[in-house]
Amino acid sequence: MSRARWLISGQGTGVCLAYVVMSMRWSRIPESPNAPGVGGAFLGTSGDLLLMAGGSNFPAKPAWEGGAKAWHDTVYSIGPRNRKWTAIGKLPRPIGYGVGISIRQGLLTIGGANAERHYQDCYVLSVEEGDLKVRPFPFLPRPLAYAAGALVGSKVIVAGGTERPDATAASSTAYAIDLANLTGGWKELPLWAGSGRMLAQAAGTKDTFFLFGGVALTAGAKGAEREYLTDCHAFTLGKEWRRIAALPRPIAAAPTPCPFIGEQALLIGGDDGSLAGKVEAAKHPGFSKKILSYDKTADTWQEAGEAPAALLTTGCTKWNGGIAVVNGEIRPCMRSSEGWLGREE
Repeated sequence: MSRARWLISGQGTGVCLAYVVMSMRWSRIPESPNAPGVGGAFLGTSGDLLLMAGGSNFPAKPAWEGGAKAWHDTVYSIGPRNRKWTAIGKLPRPIGYGVGISIRQGLLTIGGANAERHYQDCYVLSVEEGDLKVRPFPFLPRPLAYAAGALVGSKVIVAGGTERPDATAASSTAYAIDLANLTGGWKELPLWAGSGRMLAQAAGTKDTFFLFGGVALTAGAKGAEREYLTDCHAFTLGKEWRRIAALPRPIAAAPTPCPFIGEQALLIGGDDGSLAGKVEAAKHPGFSKKILSYDKTADTWQEAGEAPAALLTTGCTKWNGGIAVVNGEIRPCMRSSEGWLGREE
């Protein structure tokens, strides 16, 4: 993957433009032992360990052959010098499709869903002297799954999602909690000037939360109908939401939180919705590998090459000097146990 930008320098009355191209080098992370892999896992770090927890899959046979969806509670870890993942414990319940964010204390899991319902649960997963510790964290004000979240300075912010499995509208609410003042709990933020959404992408800097695309829901004759979104919004701490440059194409369910490299946020793959409901799952060609780069200073989007694999509904976290993406959906109802680590060259 490559990305490029213009650098402007001046001396005297002259101005020089330099076109600087940077690239991303991808390498394999060992495949996880949870074949065929899961979608909706929580991904993050504890110290130098990469953690993956929960998620769902169709372990016996594909959904289009009548396979049953299974929900998981296993927590796996791998170190930077390990050749295989290790199962180190269990979540409080089988769950997936929540928000996973790496914080200083470990992997923060926020909300999620399983076959029964959506949850408010929040926990911090950490590995101490080789043992998994699962510590309660202030629960969300409402059940929430398929939301997007990111770390913004000392605050964790989550936005969108759905409150029930049968929801016909997605949430337009965002919540924030200050890691330096957990007793204050989750605080509701002002509304952004756009529709509610699920499966959106988020990114965070030291003072700003970015919300990219996603899917809006409306009630239809056969349940919820989806609209794939291009609108994007930013919330700077202490200020109001503002609309930022729209995506050049709809994107939903790309690995999130989206990583920032310098001034650029990277949206790695995603689903543009162009084949949704039009192609049988068994004949789906697979989701996009294309990467979009958002420049927060210029407020512009650029095509930025391709990732080695298309992995949706999974997390993304900084680890081992790069960006880790593990498991996820490669086409509707099909998971992958692969993992990738991207480093800027």
